[in-house]
Amino acid sequence: MPPLKTELSFWLKKYQIKPSKDLGQCFLVAENALRKIIAAAETKPGDRVLEIGGGTGVLTQKLLEKGAEVVTVEKDSRLALILHERFDIERKTGRLKIIQADFLNLPFPETLQSLGWFGGEYKVVANLPYQITSPAIERILERDFLPSLAALTIQKEVVERICAQPGQLSSLAVLVQACTQKCTLVSKFPPANFHPQPEVDSALLKLEGIAYPPGVKIKQLRRVIRAGFAQKRKKLKKNLQNVFDQKLVEDIWTKLGLSENIRAQELDVNEWIGITKIIDITP
Repeated sequence: MPPLKTELSFWLKKYQIKPSKDLGQCFLVAENALRKIIAAAETKPGDRVLEIGGGTGVLTQKLLEKGAEVVTVEKDSRLALILHERFDIERKTGRLKIIQADFLNLPFPETLQSLGWFGGEYKVVANLPYQITSPAIERILERDFLPSLAALTIQKEVVERICAQPGQLSSLAVLVQACTQKCTLVSKFPPANFHPQPEVDSALLKLEGIAYPPGVKIKQLRRVIRAGFAQKRKKLKKNLQNVFDQKLVEDIWTKLGLSENIRAQELDVNEWIGITKIIDITP
């Protein structure tokens, strides 16, 4: 099998494709990085895997070799043509479904449900374009159709923010940590692992034990998080009082013993869940 960079060059040349900056296209060309992604995905025969951004099929091929049933979503119609040619047999046998669409506009989870997929019984494996990282992760976690595991290659700084501790939390970090038992930066990938080379380092994020916090509605949790982070420089209590009943927020602060001066990034994830539970049961 030719090196990944040679393989990439072959397909791009054949279809006269220049990587698009607008689409954030940086193709993986490092065998070692690819092996780490596949290992993190823990893919085994019979697994159902959603791949966001099929590219030229480097990751797709490895997932299929592991015996997975794959749905790959590729926005670029030029790359979708490559995928159709490269995996014609797998497509005809039903092991691979290629969807040429923007994942952020794709009916989700309806598209997977129409194929007989169920929440908690599939994995997400993807090399995500940097500019869709947050909305893509939010979409996966907010639709009451959770995967069992996710292995995502994204910008290193974003992985570090997602896995941050109280004091450095972002709204995305609170959402991810609230919905996962384990959030891990598995490995860092330098720009040389991709073509064209991005200007920043990438990293592999692994999310395990994905489930909603008991007794919490995900939509309400997201509403609380968004309200709390609406103005990061303001105190959390004031931000929440801009959205929820002021007396209710006062009662929450009393029940949970929260500091009057605490800000959104300082609250730990269990406290966010506690706030949401109280708001949820209030008539």
